[in-house]
Amino acid sequence: MPYGMIPVLVAELMYAIACVTLGTQKGAPLWLSWPNDLWGRMLHGARPAEVAPRPDYARIARLERELGMVAEQPEKPMRASKVCLVKDCDTYEVRTLSGQLATRIHQH
Repeated sequence: MPYGMIPVLVAELMYAIACVTLGTQKGAPLWLSWPNDLWGRMLHGARPAEVAPRPDYARIARLERELGMVAEQPEKPMRASKVCLVKDCDTYEVRTLSGQLATRIHQH
């Protein structure tokens, strides 16, 4: 190693020590803090800020209906195509706790 390189290596070592000790402090000048920022991005990845999950509006509406928090909607009448022509058949209605019709089950 040429003897002219020793002062350059000493200067680089002193700069590295200054970056480690002074560059990690809050409000450090950019010429001291840029290595820490660069290493932080390389090690931890430059990720975009996390976006808050969107509310599930369909689930909220269903829960509000089940809890009776919304105005009652009129029940849909049974369609003529769903009427059974077999004698003594039963149609059961499944209702929520609030009494709203959820589905109808047809059995022979």
